Amino acid sequence: MFQGFHTMLWLKAKHLRAELNFWLWAAGVDLDDARDMTERLYLLYVALLASAAIGACWVWVLGLVTGAAYTEGAEMAAITADIARAIAAGALIIPACAAALWLISAGWRAPWSPSAPDAAWLAQLPVTIGGWSTLELAPHLLARGAIAGCIGYLIASYIVTAAGHEATIASCLPYALTAGLVTGAGYALAWLVGEVRMRAGRAKRYVLALCGAAAGAALVALSIASFPLVESFAGLLLPGGAPALPIIFAIALLAMAIAASALFAQRLTPALITREAATDASLYAVRRMAVYNPKLYKSLVKSQRAAFRRPLGRMPRAQGQAAVLARAVISTVRHYEALPQVILAGAFVAPMGVLLLSGALASQSAAFGLLGGEIGARIMGAASWIMLAVSGFDAQRSLARVFLADTRNRFMRDHLPVPTPILFVLGTLPAVAVALAASAVVSVASVFLGTSVIDAFALFFGDAALVVTLACCGAMAAEDPTRNRARLSCEAMTAIAAALCALAAALAPAGCYAPAFWVVTALVAAISCTRM
Repeated sequence: MFQGFHTMLWLKAKHLRAELNFWLWAAGVDLDDARDMTERLYLLYVALLASAAIGACWVWVLGLVTGAAYTEGAEMAAITADIARAIAAGALIIPACAAALWLISAGWRAPWSPSAPDAAWLAQLPVTIGGWSTLELAPHLLARGAIAGCIGYLIASYIVTAAGHEATIASCLPYALTAGLVTGAGYALAWLVGEVRMRAGRAKRYVLALCGAAAGAALVALSIASFPLVESFAGLLLPGGAPALPIIFAIALLAMAIAASALFAQRLTPALITREAATDASLYAVRRMAVYNPKLYKSLVKSQRAAFRRPLGRMPRAQGQAAVLARAVISTVRHYEALPQVILAGAFVAPMGVLLLSGALASQSAAFGLLGGEIGARIMGAASWIMLAVSGFDAQRSLARVFLADTRNRFMRDHLPVPTPILFVLGTLPAVAVALAASAVVSVASVFLGTSVIDAFALFFGDAALVVTLACCGAMAAEDPTRNRARLSCEAMTAIAAALCALAAALAPAGCYAPAFWVVTALVAAISCTRM
Protein backbone atom coordinates (compact mmCIF):
# COMPACT_ATOMS: atom_id res chain seq x y z
CA MET A 1 0.00 0.00 0.00
CA PHE A 2 2.88 2.36 0.74
CA GLN A 3 4.91 1.68 -2.39
CA GLY A 4 6.76 4.83 -3.38
CA PHE A 5 6.23 6.31 0.08
CA HIS A 6 9.65 7.99 0.02
CA THR A 7 8.75 9.83 -3.19
CA MET A 8 5.39 10.95 -1.82
CA LEU A 9 7.00 12.05 1.44
CA TRP A 10 9.57 14.09 -0.47
CA LEU A 11 6.81 15.80 -2.47
CA LYS A 12 4.81 16.53 0.66
CA ALA A 13 7.87 18.00 2.36
CA LYS A 14 8.35 20.26 -0.65
CA HIS A 15 4.76 21.47 -0.37
CA LEU A 16 5.02 22.08 3.37
CA ARG A 17 8.27 23.96 2.91
CA ALA A 18 6.71 26.15 0.22
CA GLU A 19 3.72 26.78 2.48
CA LEU A 20 5.96 27.74 5.40
CA ASN A 21 8.09 29.93 3.17
CA PHE A 22 5.00 31.78 1.98
CA TRP A 23 3.91 32.63 5.53
CA LEU A 24 7.43 33.54 6.62
CA TRP A 25 7.58 35.94 3.70
CA ALA A 26 5.13 38.18 5.63
CA ALA A 27 7.82 38.52 8.33
CA GLY A 28 10.56 39.30 5.82
CA VAL A 29 12.14 35.82 5.91
CA ASP A 30 12.93 33.61 2.95
CA LEU A 31 14.09 30.05 3.55
CA ASP A 32 15.79 29.93 0.17
CA ASP A 33 17.89 33.02 0.95
CA ALA A 34 18.70 32.18 4.59
CA ARG A 35 22.25 31.04 3.87
CA ASP A 36 24.47 33.35 5.87
CA MET A 37 24.62 33.67 9.66
CA THR A 38 22.64 36.93 9.79
CA GLU A 39 19.67 35.50 7.92
CA ARG A 40 19.64 32.38 10.06
CA LEU A 41 19.81 34.39 13.28
CA TYR A 42 16.90 36.53 12.10
CA LEU A 43 14.96 33.37 11.24
CA LEU A 44 15.65 32.03 14.75
CA TYR A 45 14.53 35.37 16.21
CA VAL A 46 11.22 35.23 14.29
CA ALA A 47 10.64 31.64 15.41
CA LEU A 48 11.34 32.50 19.07
CA LEU A 49 9.14 35.61 18.90
CA ALA A 50 6.23 33.68 17.38
CA SER A 51 6.61 30.89 19.94
CA ALA A 52 6.69 33.38 22.82
CA ALA A 53 3.60 35.17 21.52
CA ILE A 54 1.66 31.90 21.11
CA GLY A 55 2.76 30.72 24.57
CA ALA A 56 1.78 34.01 26.21
CA CYS A 57 -1.65 33.95 24.57
CA TRP A 58 -2.17 30.35 25.68
CA VAL A 59 -1.26 31.12 29.29
CA TRP A 60 -3.57 34.16 29.24
CA VAL A 61 -6.56 32.20 27.89
CA LEU A 62 -5.88 29.34 30.30
CA GLY A 63 -5.82 31.79 33.20
CA LEU A 64 -9.16 33.26 32.12
CA VAL A 65 -10.75 29.80 31.94
CA THR A 66 -9.47 28.61 35.30
CA GLY A 67 -10.33 31.96 36.89
CA ALA A 68 -13.93 31.65 35.72
CA ALA A 69 -14.21 28.29 37.50
CA TYR A 70 -13.32 29.66 40.95
CA THR A 71 -16.38 30.31 43.11
CA GLU A 72 -17.06 31.43 46.66
CA GLY A 73 -19.15 29.31 48.99
CA ALA A 74 -19.83 25.59 49.12
CA GLU A 75 -23.29 25.82 47.55
CA MET A 76 -22.05 27.82 44.56
CA ALA A 77 -19.11 25.44 44.15
CA ALA A 78 -21.49 22.46 44.03
CA ILE A 79 -23.65 24.13 41.39
CA THR A 80 -20.56 25.02 39.32
CA ALA A 81 -19.31 21.43 39.57
CA ASP A 82 -22.64 20.06 38.28
CA ILE A 83 -22.60 22.54 35.39
CA ALA A 84 -18.99 21.58 34.64
CA ARG A 85 -19.90 17.89 34.37
CA ALA A 86 -22.71 18.73 31.95
CA ILE A 87 -20.27 20.86 29.93
CA ALA A 88 -17.80 17.97 29.85
CA ALA A 89 -20.44 15.70 28.32
CA GLY A 90 -21.81 18.34 25.96
CA ALA A 91 -18.35 19.23 24.65
CA LEU A 92 -17.85 15.65 23.47
CA ILE A 93 -20.93 16.05 21.23
CA ILE A 94 -19.27 18.95 19.38
CA PRO A 95 -17.00 16.59 17.35
CA ALA A 96 -20.15 14.78 16.19
CA CYS A 97 -21.63 18.08 14.99
CA ALA A 98 -18.36 18.96 13.21
CA ALA A 99 -18.30 15.51 11.61
CA ALA A 100 -21.85 16.04 10.36
CA LEU A 101 -20.84 19.28 8.63
CA TRP A 102 -17.74 17.63 7.19
CA LEU A 103 -19.82 14.75 5.83
CA ILE A 104 -22.11 17.15 3.98
CA SER A 105 -19.17 19.13 2.62
CA ALA A 106 -17.30 15.99 1.54
CA GLY A 107 -20.36 14.62 -0.21
CA TRP A 108 -20.66 17.82 -2.22
CA ARG A 109 -16.97 18.39 -2.88
CA ALA A 110 -14.11 16.05 -2.07
CA PRO A 111 -11.76 17.45 0.63
CA TRP A 112 -8.80 15.94 -1.19
CA SER A 113 -8.30 17.81 -4.43
CA PRO A 114 -4.73 17.20 -5.66
CA SER A 115 -3.11 19.82 -7.81
CA ALA A 116 -2.77 19.18 -11.51
CA PRO A 117 1.09 19.11 -11.46
CA ASP A 118 1.10 16.57 -8.62
CA ALA A 119 -1.44 14.35 -10.35
CA ALA A 120 0.48 14.48 -13.64
CA TRP A 121 3.83 13.75 -11.97
CA LEU A 122 2.76 10.97 -9.59
CA ALA A 123 0.72 9.27 -12.31
CA GLN A 124 4.02 8.44 -14.02
CA LEU A 125 5.57 6.88 -10.90
CA PRO A 126 4.85 3.56 -9.14
CA VAL A 127 3.02 5.07 -6.18
CA THR A 128 -0.15 3.71 -4.61
CA ILE A 129 -3.28 5.81 -4.32
CA GLY A 130 -3.94 4.51 -0.80
CA GLY A 131 -0.59 5.69 0.52
CA TRP A 132 -0.96 9.02 -1.25
CA SER A 133 -4.41 9.54 0.25
CA THR A 134 -3.18 8.66 3.76
CA LEU A 135 -0.24 11.02 3.43
CA GLU A 136 -2.55 13.83 2.32
CA LEU A 137 -4.93 13.05 5.18
CA ALA A 138 -2.25 13.21 7.89
CA PRO A 139 -1.68 17.03 7.97
CA HIS A 140 -5.43 17.69 8.02
CA LEU A 141 -5.86 15.25 10.90
CA LEU A 142 -2.99 16.79 12.86
CA ALA A 143 -4.30 20.33 12.40
CA ARG A 144 -7.89 19.55 13.38
CA GLY A 145 -6.82 17.22 16.17
CA ALA A 146 -4.50 19.87 17.60
CA ILE A 147 -7.24 22.51 17.55
CA ALA A 148 -9.76 20.15 19.14
CA GLY A 149 -7.14 19.06 21.70
CA CYS A 150 -6.42 22.64 22.74
CA ILE A 151 -10.12 23.38 23.13
CA GLY A 152 -10.54 20.13 25.07
CA TYR A 153 -7.66 21.08 27.35
CA LEU A 154 -9.34 24.40 28.16
CA ILE A 155 -12.63 22.64 28.89
CA ALA A 156 -10.87 20.08 31.05
CA SER A 157 -9.09 22.88 32.94
CA TYR A 158 -12.42 24.51 33.72
CA ILE A 159 -13.98 21.22 34.80
CA VAL A 160 -11.06 20.17 37.01
CA THR A 161 -10.86 23.60 38.63
CA ALA A 162 -14.62 23.69 39.25
CA ALA A 163 -14.36 20.26 40.92
CA GLY A 164 -11.83 21.65 43.41
CA HIS A 165 -8.70 20.10 41.93
CA GLU A 166 -5.62 21.68 40.45
CA ALA A 167 -5.59 21.90 36.65
CA THR A 168 -2.35 20.07 35.87
CA ILE A 169 -1.21 18.52 32.63
CA ALA A 170 -1.79 15.01 33.97
CA SER A 171 -5.40 15.79 34.92
CA CYS A 172 -6.34 17.63 31.71
CA LEU A 173 -4.39 15.73 29.08
CA PRO A 174 -6.66 12.63 28.87
CA TYR A 175 -9.75 14.70 28.05
CA ALA A 176 -7.85 16.84 25.53
CA LEU A 177 -6.31 13.76 23.89
CA THR A 178 -9.69 12.06 23.58
CA ALA A 179 -11.29 15.18 22.10
CA GLY A 180 -8.53 15.44 19.49
CA LEU A 181 -8.74 11.73 18.60
CA VAL A 182 -12.53 11.74 18.25
CA THR A 183 -12.42 14.87 16.10
CA GLY A 184 -9.76 13.28 13.90
CA ALA A 185 -11.91 10.16 13.53
CA GLY A 186 -14.84 12.30 12.38
CA TYR A 187 -12.70 14.03 9.77
CA ALA A 188 -11.23 10.72 8.59
CA LEU A 189 -14.78 9.46 8.09
CA ALA A 190 -15.56 12.58 6.04
CA TRP A 191 -12.36 11.94 4.06
CA LEU A 192 -13.72 8.49 3.22
CA VAL A 193 -16.95 10.08 1.97
CA GLY A 194 -14.83 12.44 -0.12
CA GLU A 195 -13.10 9.47 -1.75
CA VAL A 196 -16.51 8.00 -2.54
CA ARG A 197 -17.40 11.36 -4.09
CA MET A 198 -14.24 11.25 -6.23
CA ARG A 199 -15.10 7.78 -7.48
CA ALA A 200 -18.75 8.61 -8.16
CA GLY A 201 -17.98 11.85 -10.01
CA ARG A 202 -19.62 15.26 -9.98
CA ALA A 203 -22.94 13.90 -11.28
CA LYS A 204 -23.62 12.05 -7.99
CA ARG A 205 -22.74 14.90 -5.64
CA TYR A 206 -26.38 15.77 -4.96
CA VAL A 207 -27.13 12.24 -3.81
CA LEU A 208 -23.95 12.01 -1.75
CA ALA A 209 -24.57 15.39 -0.12
CA LEU A 210 -28.09 14.31 0.87
CA CYS A 211 -26.78 10.98 2.18
CA GLY A 212 -24.07 12.83 4.11
CA ALA A 213 -26.67 15.18 5.59
CA ALA A 214 -28.82 12.23 6.65
CA ALA A 215 -25.83 10.41 8.16
CA GLY A 216 -24.67 13.56 9.95
CA ALA A 217 -28.14 14.22 11.35
CA ALA A 218 -28.36 10.61 12.54
CA LEU A 219 -24.92 10.90 14.18
CA VAL A 220 -25.87 14.09 16.03
CA ALA A 221 -29.24 12.67 17.07
CA LEU A 222 -27.60 9.48 18.34
CA SER A 223 -25.06 11.50 20.33
CA ILE A 224 -27.80 13.59 21.94
CA ALA A 225 -29.99 10.54 22.63
CA SER A 226 -27.11 8.76 24.35
CA PHE A 227 -26.20 11.78 26.48
CA PRO A 228 -26.14 9.78 29.78
CA LEU A 229 -23.65 7.36 28.22
CA VAL A 230 -21.55 10.27 26.94
CA GLU A 231 -21.66 11.81 30.40
CA SER A 232 -20.34 8.63 31.99
CA PHE A 233 -17.75 8.42 29.20
CA ALA A 234 -16.59 11.95 30.02
CA GLY A 235 -16.48 11.12 33.75
CA LEU A 236 -13.84 8.49 33.07
CA LEU A 237 -11.55 11.17 31.60
CA LEU A 238 -11.68 13.41 34.67
CA PRO A 239 -9.61 12.99 37.84
CA GLY A 240 -10.70 9.90 39.74
CA GLY A 241 -11.75 8.00 36.61
CA ALA A 242 -10.13 5.42 34.36
CA PRO A 243 -9.04 7.34 31.23
CA ALA A 244 -7.30 4.38 29.59
CA LEU A 245 -10.52 2.82 28.27
CA PRO A 246 -11.88 5.98 26.54
CA ILE A 247 -8.49 6.78 25.05
CA ILE A 248 -8.10 3.26 23.67
CA PHE A 249 -11.63 3.46 22.24
CA ALA A 250 -10.87 6.81 20.55
CA ILE A 251 -7.59 5.47 19.13
CA ALA A 252 -9.37 2.40 17.75
CA LEU A 253 -12.07 4.60 16.22
CA LEU A 254 -9.47 6.81 14.54
CA ALA A 255 -7.46 3.82 13.31
CA MET A 256 -10.54 2.18 11.79
CA ALA A 257 -11.51 5.40 10.00
CA ILE A 258 -8.00 5.88 8.59
CA ALA A 259 -7.78 2.23 7.54
CA ALA A 260 -11.16 2.40 5.83
CA SER A 261 -10.18 5.51 3.88
CA ALA A 262 -6.84 3.97 2.89
CA LEU A 263 -8.45 0.73 1.72
CA PHE A 264 -11.13 2.52 -0.27
CA ALA A 265 -8.52 4.79 -1.84
CA GLN A 266 -7.03 1.69 -3.46
CA ARG A 267 -10.14 1.58 -5.65
CA LEU A 268 -9.37 5.02 -7.06
CA THR A 269 -7.53 5.20 -10.35
CA PRO A 270 -5.09 7.83 -11.63
CA ALA A 271 -7.72 8.83 -14.17
CA LEU A 272 -10.16 9.72 -11.37
CA ILE A 273 -7.46 11.65 -9.55
CA THR A 274 -6.61 13.56 -12.73
CA ARG A 275 -10.28 14.33 -13.37
CA GLU A 276 -10.68 15.73 -9.87
CA ALA A 277 -7.47 17.74 -10.20
CA ALA A 278 -8.64 19.21 -13.51
CA THR A 279 -11.40 21.08 -11.65
CA ASP A 280 -8.91 23.47 -10.06
CA ALA A 281 -6.10 23.21 -12.60
CA SER A 282 -6.21 26.86 -13.59
CA LEU A 283 -6.47 27.97 -9.94
CA TYR A 284 -3.25 26.29 -8.86
CA ALA A 285 -1.07 29.16 -10.06
CA VAL A 286 -3.13 31.80 -8.26
CA ARG A 287 -4.02 30.03 -5.01
CA ARG A 288 -1.68 32.30 -3.05
CA MET A 289 -3.90 35.18 -4.08
CA ALA A 290 -6.38 34.02 -1.43
CA VAL A 291 -4.22 35.74 1.22
CA TYR A 292 -3.58 39.20 -0.22
CA ASN A 293 -6.58 39.52 -2.58
CA PRO A 294 -9.33 37.19 -1.30
CA LYS A 295 -12.17 38.82 -3.24
CA LEU A 296 -10.51 38.28 -6.60
CA TYR A 297 -9.58 34.71 -5.66
CA LYS A 298 -13.16 33.94 -4.62
CA SER A 299 -14.43 35.28 -7.93
CA LEU A 300 -11.93 33.10 -9.79
CA VAL A 301 -12.99 30.04 -7.80
CA LYS A 302 -16.65 30.81 -8.43
CA SER A 303 -16.16 31.24 -12.17
CA GLN A 304 -14.03 28.10 -12.38
CA ARG A 305 -16.60 25.96 -10.60
CA ALA A 306 -19.44 27.48 -12.59
CA ALA A 307 -17.71 26.39 -15.79
CA PHE A 308 -18.10 22.75 -14.73
CA ARG A 309 -21.74 23.00 -13.69
CA ARG A 310 -24.50 21.64 -15.83
CA PRO A 311 -27.71 23.59 -16.35
CA LEU A 312 -30.55 22.52 -14.07
CA GLY A 313 -33.10 22.69 -16.87
CA ARG A 314 -33.33 23.28 -20.58
CA MET A 315 -35.86 25.11 -22.67
CA PRO A 316 -37.41 22.95 -25.38
CA ARG A 317 -36.46 23.67 -28.93
CA ALA A 318 -38.95 25.90 -30.65
CA GLN A 319 -39.43 27.49 -34.04
CA GLY A 320 -41.26 30.56 -35.24
CA GLN A 321 -43.43 32.32 -32.71
CA ALA A 322 -42.76 29.63 -30.07
CA ALA A 323 -39.10 30.62 -30.14
CA VAL A 324 -40.04 34.22 -29.36
CA LEU A 325 -42.17 33.02 -26.44
CA ALA A 326 -39.35 30.80 -25.15
CA ARG A 327 -36.94 33.72 -25.27
CA ALA A 328 -39.43 35.89 -23.37
CA VAL A 329 -39.68 33.23 -20.66
CA ILE A 330 -35.88 33.05 -20.34
CA SER A 331 -35.57 36.84 -20.22
CA THR A 332 -38.26 37.09 -17.53
CA VAL A 333 -36.56 34.48 -15.35
CA ARG A 334 -33.05 35.84 -15.79
CA HIS A 335 -34.00 39.42 -14.91
CA TYR A 336 -35.21 38.39 -11.48
CA GLU A 337 -34.77 41.91 -10.12
CA ALA A 338 -37.99 42.91 -11.93
CA LEU A 339 -40.03 39.97 -10.63
CA PRO A 340 -41.01 41.68 -7.32
CA GLN A 341 -42.61 44.52 -9.24
CA VAL A 342 -44.46 42.05 -11.47
CA ILE A 343 -45.70 40.13 -8.42
CA LEU A 344 -46.78 43.35 -6.71
CA ALA A 345 -48.67 44.33 -9.85
CA GLY A 346 -50.82 41.20 -9.53
CA ALA A 347 -50.95 40.91 -5.74
CA PHE A 348 -51.41 44.56 -4.74
CA VAL A 349 -51.88 47.08 -7.56
CA ALA A 350 -54.57 45.15 -9.43
CA PRO A 351 -56.63 44.17 -6.31
CA MET A 352 -56.46 47.75 -5.06
CA GLY A 353 -57.66 48.88 -8.48
CA VAL A 354 -60.64 46.55 -8.23
CA LEU A 355 -61.58 47.94 -4.82
CA LEU A 356 -61.07 51.59 -5.78
CA LEU A 357 -62.42 51.57 -9.35
CA SER A 358 -65.36 49.20 -9.00
CA GLY A 359 -67.07 51.33 -6.37
CA ALA A 360 -66.87 48.65 -3.67
CA LEU A 361 -65.83 51.30 -1.16
CA ALA A 362 -68.11 54.01 -2.60
CA SER A 363 -71.26 52.58 -1.02
CA GLN A 364 -69.65 52.59 2.40
CA SER A 365 -68.51 56.18 1.90
CA ALA A 366 -72.04 57.19 0.90
CA ALA A 367 -73.47 55.45 3.99
CA PHE A 368 -71.16 57.40 6.28
CA GLY A 369 -71.46 60.64 4.30
CA LEU A 370 -67.76 60.78 3.48
CA LEU A 371 -65.99 62.18 0.39
CA GLY A 372 -69.13 63.82 -0.96
CA GLY A 373 -71.14 60.62 -1.29
CA GLU A 374 -70.81 57.80 -3.82
CA ILE A 375 -69.73 59.96 -6.77
CA GLY A 376 -67.03 61.69 -4.79
CA ALA A 377 -65.81 58.32 -3.49
CA ARG A 378 -65.54 56.94 -7.03
CA ILE A 379 -63.60 60.01 -8.18
CA MET A 380 -61.26 59.83 -5.19
CA GLY A 381 -60.83 56.08 -5.70
CA ALA A 382 -59.88 56.53 -9.36
CA ALA A 383 -57.45 59.33 -8.50
CA SER A 384 -55.88 57.28 -5.71
CA TRP A 385 -55.34 54.28 -7.94
CA ILE A 386 -53.87 56.44 -10.71
CA MET A 387 -51.31 57.81 -8.25
CA LEU A 388 -50.58 54.28 -7.02
CA ALA A 389 -50.14 52.81 -10.49
CA VAL A 390 -48.20 55.73 -11.97
CA SER A 391 -45.82 56.81 -9.23
CA GLY A 392 -45.80 53.84 -6.87
CA PHE A 393 -44.48 50.66 -8.48
CA ASP A 394 -44.04 51.30 -12.23
CA ALA A 395 -46.03 48.13 -12.84
CA GLN A 396 -46.75 48.98 -16.49
CA ARG A 397 -43.14 48.97 -17.68
CA SER A 398 -42.32 45.93 -15.50
CA LEU A 399 -45.03 43.89 -17.22
CA ALA A 400 -43.94 45.02 -20.68
CA ARG A 401 -40.19 44.99 -20.00
CA VAL A 402 -39.29 42.23 -22.48
CA PHE A 403 -41.36 43.81 -25.23
CA LEU A 404 -39.82 47.23 -24.61
CA ALA A 405 -36.31 45.77 -24.72
CA ASP A 406 -37.00 44.02 -28.01
CA THR A 407 -38.50 47.05 -29.71
CA ARG A 408 -35.78 49.42 -28.55
CA ASN A 409 -33.10 47.12 -29.95
CA ARG A 410 -33.64 48.00 -33.59
CA PHE A 411 -31.09 45.51 -34.89
CA MET A 412 -32.85 42.63 -33.17
CA ARG A 413 -36.35 43.87 -33.93
CA ASP A 414 -35.66 43.90 -37.66
CA HIS A 415 -34.73 40.19 -37.52
CA LEU A 416 -37.81 39.01 -35.62
CA PRO A 417 -40.28 37.61 -38.19
CA VAL A 418 -43.42 38.55 -36.23
CA PRO A 419 -45.66 41.64 -36.33
CA THR A 420 -45.39 44.09 -33.49
CA PRO A 421 -48.79 43.24 -31.87
CA ILE A 422 -47.89 39.54 -31.81
CA LEU A 423 -44.47 40.40 -30.42
CA PHE A 424 -46.21 42.35 -27.67
CA VAL A 425 -48.45 39.40 -26.78
CA LEU A 426 -45.58 36.90 -26.75
CA GLY A 427 -43.20 39.22 -24.92
CA THR A 428 -45.59 40.14 -22.11
CA LEU A 429 -47.24 36.73 -21.69
CA PRO A 430 -44.71 35.33 -19.11
CA ALA A 431 -44.84 38.44 -16.90
CA VAL A 432 -48.63 38.60 -17.16
CA ALA A 433 -48.82 34.92 -16.19
CA VAL A 434 -46.73 35.59 -13.08
CA ALA A 435 -48.92 38.55 -12.14
CA LEU A 436 -52.09 36.51 -12.67
CA ALA A 437 -50.69 33.76 -10.45
CA ALA A 438 -50.16 36.36 -7.71
CA SER A 439 -53.73 37.62 -8.23
CA ALA A 440 -55.03 34.06 -7.95
CA VAL A 441 -53.25 33.67 -4.61
CA VAL A 442 -54.86 36.87 -3.35
CA SER A 443 -58.30 35.68 -4.51
CA VAL A 444 -57.89 32.32 -2.77
CA ALA A 445 -56.73 34.09 0.39
CA SER A 446 -59.82 36.28 0.29
CA VAL A 447 -62.00 33.16 0.35
CA PHE A 448 -60.33 32.02 3.58
CA LEU A 449 -60.92 35.51 5.00
CA GLY A 450 -64.69 35.23 4.54
CA THR A 451 -65.31 36.37 0.95
CA SER A 452 -67.77 34.31 -1.05
CA VAL A 453 -66.53 32.20 -3.93
CA ILE A 454 -68.48 34.28 -6.48
CA ASP A 455 -66.96 37.50 -5.21
CA ALA A 456 -63.51 35.88 -5.27
CA PHE A 457 -63.99 34.88 -8.92
CA ALA A 458 -65.14 38.41 -9.75
CA LEU A 459 -62.08 39.80 -7.96
CA PHE A 460 -59.77 37.54 -9.97
CA PHE A 461 -61.34 38.42 -13.32
CA GLY A 462 -61.20 42.10 -12.45
CA ASP A 463 -57.54 41.71 -11.46
CA ALA A 464 -56.83 39.96 -14.76
CA ALA A 465 -58.44 42.79 -16.72
CA LEU A 466 -56.40 45.43 -14.87
CA VAL A 467 -53.16 43.45 -15.27
CA VAL A 468 -53.66 43.21 -19.03
CA THR A 469 -54.59 46.89 -19.09
CA LEU A 470 -51.39 47.82 -17.28
CA ALA A 471 -49.36 45.74 -19.73
CA CYS A 472 -51.01 47.52 -22.67
CA CYS A 473 -50.28 50.88 -21.04
CA GLY A 474 -46.66 49.84 -20.59
CA ALA A 475 -46.43 49.11 -24.31
CA MET A 476 -47.11 52.79 -24.98
CA ALA A 477 -43.55 53.50 -23.82
CA ALA A 478 -42.31 51.77 -26.98
CA GLU A 479 -43.93 54.33 -29.28
CA ASP A 480 -41.48 55.82 -31.74
CA PRO A 481 -41.03 59.53 -30.82
CA THR A 482 -39.81 60.37 -34.33
CA ARG A 483 -43.25 59.87 -35.83
CA ASN A 484 -45.10 63.05 -36.65
CA ARG A 485 -48.08 62.62 -34.34
CA ALA A 486 -49.13 63.39 -30.80
CA ARG A 487 -47.39 61.07 -28.39
CA LEU A 488 -49.46 59.36 -25.69
CA SER A 489 -47.27 58.43 -22.73
CA CYS A 490 -47.60 55.38 -20.54
CA GLU A 491 -48.74 57.44 -17.53
CA ALA A 492 -51.36 59.31 -19.56
CA MET A 493 -52.76 56.07 -20.94
CA THR A 494 -52.92 54.64 -17.41
CA ALA A 495 -54.91 57.65 -16.20
CA ILE A 496 -57.31 57.40 -19.16
CA ALA A 497 -57.79 53.67 -18.59
CA ALA A 498 -58.47 54.21 -14.87
CA ALA A 499 -61.07 56.87 -15.59
CA LEU A 500 -62.78 54.67 -18.18
CA CYS A 501 -62.80 51.70 -15.77
CA ALA A 502 -64.38 53.82 -13.03
CA LEU A 503 -67.00 55.12 -15.48
CA ALA A 504 -67.75 51.67 -16.88
CA ALA A 505 -68.11 50.18 -13.39
CA ALA A 506 -70.50 52.99 -12.40
CA LEU A 507 -72.69 52.40 -15.48
CA ALA A 508 -72.61 48.59 -15.25
CA PRO A 509 -75.15 46.64 -13.16
CA ALA A 510 -74.24 45.80 -9.59
CA GLY A 511 -71.62 43.08 -9.36
CA CYS A 512 -70.75 43.22 -13.10
CA TYR A 513 -67.65 45.37 -12.85
CA ALA A 514 -65.38 42.64 -14.22
CA PRO A 515 -66.99 42.55 -17.72
CA ALA A 516 -66.92 46.35 -17.72
CA PHE A 517 -63.22 46.27 -16.98
CA TRP A 518 -62.66 43.86 -19.86
CA VAL A 519 -64.46 46.21 -22.24
CA VAL A 520 -62.05 48.98 -21.24
CA THR A 521 -59.14 46.51 -21.58
CA ALA A 522 -60.16 45.72 -25.18
CA LEU A 523 -60.36 49.44 -25.96
CA VAL A 524 -56.93 50.13 -24.44
CA ALA A 525 -55.44 47.15 -26.31
CA ALA A 526 -56.84 48.45 -29.59
CA ILE A 527 -55.36 51.90 -28.96
CA SER A 528 -52.00 50.38 -28.07
CA CYS A 529 -51.93 48.26 -31.22
CA THR A 530 -52.59 51.27 -33.42
CA ARG A 531 -49.71 53.22 -31.85
CA MET A 532 -47.06 50.47 -31.77
